[in-house]
Amino acid sequence: MNEILMTLHQPENENRSALAAEGQLRLLSERLETIEQAAGALFYDWDVAAKTMWRSTGITRLLGWRPDEVAPGVEAWAALRHPDDERRLQTSDYADYLQANDHYLLEYRMRHKHGHYLWVLDSGRVFRDSSGAVTRVAGATIDISSRKKDAASLSRQTNLIEMSFEPIFVWHPEKGIVDWNRGAEQLYGFTREEALGRISHKLLRAIHPIEPAALMELLNTVRSWTGEVQHLTKDGRQVFVESRHQAIETDGEILILETNHDITERKRAEAETARMAAVAGASHDALFGATLEGCIEAWNPAAERLFGYTAAEAIGQHVHILAAPADHSDQDHFLVRARAGEAIPPYQARRLRKDGSFVDVSVALGPVKAPNGSVMALSIAMHDISDRKEWEARQRLMTRELAHRVKNSFAILQAILRSTLKTSPNPEDFAAKFSGRLHSLAAAQDILTANDWKGAELGALARHLLLLYVVEGERLAISGPEVNLPAEYAVPFGLIFNELATNALKYGALSTPNGKIELSWRIENNANAGSVLSLTWRERGGPKITSLETRGFGSALIEKSLAGAKVERLFDAEGFICTIELKLKLLRRIRRKRRTARAQS
Repeated sequence: MNEILMTLHQPENENRSALAAEGQLRLLSERLETIEQAAGALFYDWDVAAKTMWRSTGITRLLGWRPDEVAPGVEAWAALRHPDDERRLQTSDYADYLQANDHYLLEYRMRHKHGHYLWVLDSGRVFRDSSGAVTRVAGATIDISSRKKDAASLSRQTNLIEMSFEPIFVWHPEKGIVDWNRGAEQLYGFTREEALGRISHKLLRAIHPIEPAALMELLNTVRSWTGEVQHLTKDGRQVFVESRHQAIETDGEILILETNHDITERKRAEAETARMAAVAGASHDALFGATLEGCIEAWNPAAERLFGYTAAEAIGQHVHILAAPADHSDQDHFLVRARAGEAIPPYQARRLRKDGSFVDVSVALGPVKAPNGSVMALSIAMHDISDRKEWEARQRLMTRELAHRVKNSFAILQAILRSTLKTSPNPEDFAAKFSGRLHSLAAAQDILTANDWKGAELGALARHLLLLYVVEGERLAISGPEVNLPAEYAVPFGLIFNELATNALKYGALSTPNGKIELSWRIENNANAGSVLSLTWRERGGPKITSLETRGFGSALIEKSLAGAKVERLFDAEGFICTIELKLKLLRRIRRKRRTARAQS
């Protein structure tokens, strides 16, 4: 009975087993489909002996083709490969791709249904029979186009960084430099091998505007820093760089990408420009820059002082504002020469100030050249030579004046000589008189020379001559305001003082032990007649003289040597008195008339 029952239930058990197996297979297929979708992969199984290939529906997601649109053979798959990659794979031995356990890994490009190519990663395993022949190949293919694109971009960036002339390197705060490009090698002189693993700021002896700890704090917070840094090269040269530090995170570690731009020449140029600006600012010469067309673009303080234009007023104006219209062609001539690259040596010119007055200057022009030798601007210097020109004119006038005065001196000397001979009874008397008169002439000339022939101060002239005969304060009293005698009256007054003193020594107050002399003068101002000089020579304590009948050369000289003057000689109860009155206005007019005549001659 049991056997019968078992026989009756056997088909039912087999059905249950079949259903269970079918369910497991369906579940496995669903799981495979899910995994395939999640991985974005295409699964395949190639039966080498049958020359057929099964491909999953991932081919549609990967390449856009439906499974039935691509033949199951290997040839159809090979036809979708990029021609270059197909040739590469055909010439390669599969053994190159197979590992010891028969796994392989290939990268190549596949044509999408829409015509473009995708990079794929093909990985799988080879199965062999007992003889070692390949019977099956099973694997998966995934899209790696994005990865290849990123890798290509990274490769390009790496190549660009390596080829850059700018120093670029990467460093770890503790492990030192981890990358060092050719630009860094060229600027700093350290090879890649010498730099890797070294602490960058120690290797380059960097001088940062901020402390290293503060720099790292900034990089850890704001992630970047930019500033100027000083470095020393391998051979000890100092270089200045504009540096950018960028913090990047890689594998959980912070690395610093440092990109430097060499600004050493710019810094030197800035320093040189600052030095030149300081020199220009301190210069007493007018220095200014101009464009090739002659427009002013720089203007130093000395130029402001010389011409009266401020920098704001001058900059942008043409240099023609510094010259009268008649001199513009002269300016243009030298501008053309300077634009051609010629350095114009100093030449004298007349230039115009803001207030309309003229100034004599020495002008020099120089071209400002670019590194390639082309002229890009002009520099102009002007030195005020007004004082020199005035001095030269004065020298010419003084030369003519000296010649005139030498002639006058010789004429006076001849007159003194002739007259002294006529009035001297013997050689001894002649020598004494002539020597005194010659000394008075020389003294007057000395004082005039000391004052550049501008005149002689009356008191200084009197003391210079009279103190040879008598000591001031004991027997001589001199008083009066300061009066500057015109040059043509200095010599006559000197001769007059000499004659008065000589006469006093021989016949007057100085011929006695107790005699005294008083010399005084005053200035009287008259609205109609001008200023009048009144000079008085008074002797006291000399011998009693009541007559002026004897008239020698000295007497005539006193009365006649000052043209236009009023001279009186008299005696009172105490002694000899001589008074002289001279109109100062008349003297100034006579002086101008004589100078005009000499200048015309």
